[in-house]
Amino acid sequence: MSGSTLARQRHRSVLSVAAAVLAATLALTVGILIGPAVRSPAQAVADAGPPEASLVTVAAERRVLAEPVIARGTVRPGTSVKVAAPAGLGGDTAVVTRLTAKTGTALREGDIFAEVSGAPLFGLVLPFPLYRDLSTGMQGPDVTAVQKALRRLGTSAQVTGTFDTATERALVGFYRARGYEPPRPQAPHDPAVAPFGKPSANAPEAATVILRRTAVVALDRDARTISAVRVKVGSVLGDANSVLLELDTAAVTVQVKVDKKQRALVRTGGTAEIVDETQGTALKAVVRRVADRAGADGYEVSLAFTGPALSPGGDHTVLVTLDPMRDTEPVLAVPVAAVYSRPDGTTFVTVEGKDHSLTDVGVDSGKVAGGWVQVTPERTGFTAGARVVVGSSADTGPLGSEGDGP
Repeated sequence: MSGSTLARQRHRSVLSVAAAVLAATLALTVGILIGPAVRSPAQAVADAGPPEASLVTVAAERRVLAEPVIARGTVRPGTSVKVAAPAGLGGDTAVVTRLTAKTGTALREGDIFAEVSGAPLFGLVLPFPLYRDLSTGMQGPDVTAVQKALRRLGTSAQVTGTFDTATERALVGFYRARGYEPPRPQAPHDPAVAPFGKPSANAPEAATVILRRTAVVALDRDARTISAVRVKVGSVLGDANSVLLELDTAAVTVQVKVDKKQRALVRTGGTAEIVDETQGTALKAVVRRVADRAGADGYEVSLAFTGPALSPGGDHTVLVTLDPMRDTEPVLAVPVAAVYSRPDGTTFVTVEGKDHSLTDVGVDSGKVAGGWVQVTPERTGFTAGARVVVGSSADTGPLGSEGDGP
């Protein structure tokens, strides 16, 4: 290798080393200058401080505070007037041989609605059931009641309190007008009464007649509607208290108990939904009555179905959702979170002014619904539109207020 070649190689080596030294120097300089400005995402989060807290405010409003009332209820059968067989009418021979009573028709005083063992059965409006058979010469309040009933039915009976000849004639006319002969003693020595049958043209008008207690059902008033007929032709009235008819049966109801606050949201005529979870059935109802006084377990609310009804029975309850009153007047209200209390039990809201100043205003709270509460301020100037503090962005509570939140 010539001397000139060796010299050139040594020169290139020196230049390479110098270039490497220069690059390292530049890299070090750049790292020193921009290194503090370069941070990892984790370091950026770690270095970030909490934002400055800011108030969260909501405007006070005038609004109707009402929300559904949800409670458990019980389905109950409707009440009815039960017509039982008269006292003494019962046993193996008391067989229904004819039945004219029909559901949905009126049971009128004096109408014969059935025959038992061939004898007519009818109702009279009486203050009490007959407790004996009535015949000539008898006196008493039962005779007076029967005489009044016969007069109402258009007979010539006089109200004397004595079962006299005029009463006998009135009773004969009553039976014959309905196609029957009244029971009579066959002979003075034979107390048995003649069998019932059609009127006889030559029947003696002045013959003694008997009004048997087993022929008369005592009614409390005239023209009640027959809701159900509980017997049929062939039925044996083995029990003297057998129920023959049911009158004026009321609709099936749902009974609910509510507390005082819920009571204020429920009104007569309001609507409701009844849900039977066991059957998966949801039906509509209307509030018929709201108790004015509380019982041992609250105020009773009675509801009636407006369409199909659930059948009463069983021990399970149903879910009742009562719609709130719709005619409630709007009231001044704020979010529940805006009302705070002091150690002495008084409550207040913190109002933010236009200049962002904070003022505590004492309030009395009222009913609550849907997260809002009715407030009555202790001083004027607090109206709908005023912005009340409900918290802060840092969850530190309303700044500038004293006391604890609700």
